[in-house]
Amino acid sequence: MRCLALIHGASCIGRSDAVALLHPLARTLGIDAARLHETALQVVAFGGFPRAIEGLTLLAAARTGAPPAAPTAAGEPPAARGRAVWNAIYSSGAEDVLATLESLAPGFSSWVLQDAYGRILSRPGLALAERELLAVAALALMALPAPLGSHVRGALRTGAAPGHVADILKASRVLAEPTALLVIEQSLDRLARGVYRA
Repeated sequence: MRCLALIHGASCIGRSDAVALLHPLARTLGIDAARLHETALQVVAFGGFPRAIEGLTLLAAARTGAPPAAPTAAGEPPAARGRAVWNAIYSSGAEDVLATLESLAPGFSSWVLQDAYGRILSRPGLALAERELLAVAALALMALPAPLGSHVRGALRTGAAPGHVADILKASRVLAEPTALLVIEQSLDRLARGVYRA
């Protein structure tokens, strides 16, 4: 999980050099192609399309054979899948966070629910807790404390142990710029003091 999180975080901050170095490690660790592919696709939600394209290009260059078949999401439309994932991550605060997004731009909450949560984070191929750990690495390295706190809580709510979250934060230190390092240390402190609750 640490390797996947670093690949995801490095992709989101544009550290293609680190991504290229981590792919051979992933192969050595026996991480299957489908999990690597899902990790690269999730970059869209946190780093944007250009960085996801760069990450997928690096993955394609490191891969032997064809890309894995796309997993198919079960039955419900993206908006419904997105809402279920949203509720799992934000729990009792789900409505408040949606209201905040809607106040930023009318229709933005629906866009986030349908596209980021309904088309990306709800995809099969990685467990939701694993996807949240990827988000933790990306947001830590992007030095975004408020979204990071939300996704640390989301990781805990979806089944990640506090030790796993701490491990991902500590592993992220190797790629962190000074501002991100400060955010990581603050997050680790809050996690240790129990400020982040599931």
